[in-house]
Amino acid sequence: MQNIPPQVQAMLGQLESYQQQLQLVIQQKQKLQIELNDTKKALEEIDAVEDGTVIYKTVGTLVVKTTKEKAIGELKEKVETLEIRLNALERQEKKLNEKLKDLTAQIQSSLKPPVAG
Repeated sequence: MQNIPPQVQAMLGQLESYQQQLQLVIQQKQKLQIELNDTKKALEEIDAVEDGTVIYKTVGTLVVKTTKEKAIGELKEKVETLEIRLNALERQEKKLNEKLKDLTAQIQSSLKPPVAG
């Protein structure tokens, strides 16, 4: 790295930072997607049971009785919240990808030898 100009070294450091941020966003997105899929599956299962069926839910370390309507309402709210968070992460991922693309182009143009004319 001795032959690389200081401004390019700084850009390389920023590039690495963006890559790490992107990796974190991708991991968070995957985790949320799994949680969303599980929540939707639970909603389908509860929707399929007959009205009046006893339903239990976990609250921390406890398991408590709830109604079908209340469980459906809570799950729908959770799906909505997860979808909003997932959309925010997707926007963040897109912005980071754009920043990475722009910074990579800047680095490449900075490292090109000047054209002799």
